[in-house]
Parts: sequence; C-alpha cells; structure tokens
Amino acid sequence: MESPNQQRGVQLFELGRFEEAKKYLSLEQDAESKYYLAYCHFSLNEIEKAQAIANQLLSETPDDPDIFYLKARIAYQIDNYTEALDFINEAISIFPYNANYFGMKGALIFQKKEFKEALHFVDEGLRIEPQNRYCLNLRAQLLTKLKQKEAASQTVEHLLQNNPEDSNSHASVGWVALENGETEKALHHFKQALQFEPNNQYAREGMSTALKSKNLLYKWYLKYEFWMANKSSKNQWVFIIGIFVAYRLGIKFLSASGMEYLVAPLIIAYLVFALGGWLMESLSNAILNFDSYGKYLLSDDEQKSGWTFLVLFAIGITSITTFYATSKDYFLLLAVTFFCALLPLPRAFLQYSKRSKLFGLSYGSLMLAVGVFGVFIVPNVYTVGLGVFILFIGFTWIGNLVK
Repeated sequence: MESPNQQRGVQLFELGRFEEAKKYLSLEQDAESKYYLAYCHFSLNEIEKAQAIANQLLSETPDDPDIFYLKARIAYQIDNYTEALDFINEAISIFPYNANYFGMKGALIFQKKEFKEALHFVDEGLRIEPQNRYCLNLRAQLLTKLKQKEAASQTVEHLLQNNPEDSNSHASVGWVALENGETEKALHHFKQALQFEPNNQYAREGMSTALKSKNLLYKWYLKYEFWMANKSSKNQWVFIIGIFVAYRLGIKFLSASGMEYLVAPLIIAYLVFALGGWLMESLSNAILNFDSYGKYLLSDDEQKSGWTFLVLFAIGITSITTFYATSKDYFLLLAVTFFCALLPLPRAFLQYSKRSKLFGLSYGSLMLAVGVFGVFIVPNVYTVGLGVFILFIGFTWIGNLVK
C-alpha cells in the first residue's frame, strides 16, 4: 500500500517537479520510493546520487529489469556506452517485452554509427509497442542517417499525428529537418517544442543551432559536421589524414612548379579547414549573443564562450593594428598570443567534463601568461612568440585527448 509521502512524491515526479518530489520520496525506504528518488536525482543531473541509489536497489533486487534499465540510462548519460550496453542487454534478457529497452539499445548502437543494426532494435521495440515515442523519434533520426528520406518523412508524419503536442517529438522532427537542410521547417518545430516544454534542452540546442545555421559560414560547417558524424571513427581518421597528405603534396607541387605565391593561401585554407571546427561553435555563440532572441537560447557556458571569443579577437585585432601603427614587435607578439588563445579558452566553456574544462582554461591562461609576460624573462620577442606557437600546436594534438 502506498504511503501518503510516496503517493505525493510520485505525483510531483510525474509533473516534473523533481526537487519537491525528492523531499517526499526520501522520507520512505521502500524500493519503489527509492526507484523514483533515483530518477529524480537523474533528471536533475545529480548522477552520483542516482548511481548510489541504483546500486543499492540492484543489490536488493538483482533480477529487476527496470533497475538495469536505470543503470543503463545513467551510464549513457556519462558517455559510458560499453557499460550501458551491458546493463540494457541484461534488462532485455530478463524481460524482452519492453519497447523502451530496445529503444535504449538502439540509441547505444546509434552512438557506434552502426545505423542499420540500431534501426533493427528500434523496430523490435515498435513491434512490441507501435506508438512508442522514444522508438519513433530514434527511427526518424536513423532513417535520416541512412538517407531514406521518404521513410523518414512517413515516420515523422506518424510521430506528429499521434503526438501533436509532444515536445520531444517536435524536437526530433526539427533535428531531422535541420540535417536535411530545411532550416525554416526546423525552426518551426523547435519553436513548437519549446512552446509545449520551455525547458526542453534538446529543443533549445536545436533552436540555437538552427538560428546559427542562418549564417552561411556556419551552415556549411553544420553540413560538414553532419556528414562527418555519419562516418565511423575509422573513416573519419582516413578522411582527415587524407586531407593532410593532400595538403603536404600540394605544397611540394607548388614549390616545384615555381608557384610559391600559392603556398600561403593553401596553408591558410588548410588551417581554416583543420581548425574551423574548433572555432566555429564559439564564433557562432559570439554572433548569437547579439541576436535579440537567440541569446536567450544559449546556456551560461555558451554565452561565456561567445564573449571570451569576442574579447580575445578584439584584443588581437587591436594589437595587430597597433603593431602596424608603431612597428613595435611586442604588439605583434600580443596579436599572435591572443589569436592563438582563441583555440583553448572559448572552447573550454563548451566542454562537458570538469576535467577538460579546467584543462582548457589552464592551458589558455598559460598561453596568455607566456605571451604577455614572457618578454620580462626572455628578452627576445620572437623566442617568446615561438614558445606561444609551440603551445598552440601542442594544444591541437592533446586538446581532444583530455576528457
């Protein structure tokens, strides 16, 4: 029999009032109250607390598939896809009749870029529950990745017909439209999603991305991002290494042909390609900070990233202008330093883990310290500038390794 505390806690949970629900659920010690309490913590991104309760529940009821599903969702949230797959497989082996379990497995295989296999498990979920929103949302995305636009459109129509006021359904349709280059359609559905659920982060990210894509430069970058996202990790590296080899061969060919004047543009083009992805998000956040509506879609960290980019860029431009006006080499050093710092500092605010965020901020601060104050230790401006450039190159190698 439900206690009044448990009953009220579950009611508040279903209304999405997780903080209030926690107060009632934490007063009870039965398994169901603990289960909902774990989900409250999970929904509030209090992952460690959710994990502790889930572990306790698993030790008390080791054959409950819902606990394995919860553990899978927690592992998925912290990007531990291998562990999440183990948990969801265990849930399915215990009870192979829950559509959400198959949807979760499909989502995990989706992360591995194995789209056909992921679609198989999503369809298994839909055989169990044809109107399952989680599976239908995933199916629309997977069909888009597989370039089956007609089937994707049918799934989208089915999704909205059965869930016309569901925020996540409109958000999923928006992302599908965005990947197909239909920006206005995407904006419409993200707007609908946010009207039904203003705090839907998936829809907020979609809306801000769609607004950014109105910028021609970002639109082409987004096309490249979607294209690369559909490739396996192995194929991504093959493409990147291929571009580097083509760049090196291009330089040798131009030098041997007496067309050295084209080497500089080739180097600039290569750097734009190689580093554009590192800078584009921060640059677009900087632009969106000035949009009367778009700025409200940015998170605090995205706003900080945009403003940091603007400040560093402004100081860099001021420094290079001052160098040409005064011919003092120190201002050239400052320009190089602040332009190089555009890579680690704005990007740091966009990292998910505290470790990678702290690394980016520390590395960028070190770069600025060397460039601004290095001449007081090593009098040669060009030696200090070389030090800054070495730090810059070093970050391009190790920046993605720190998670």
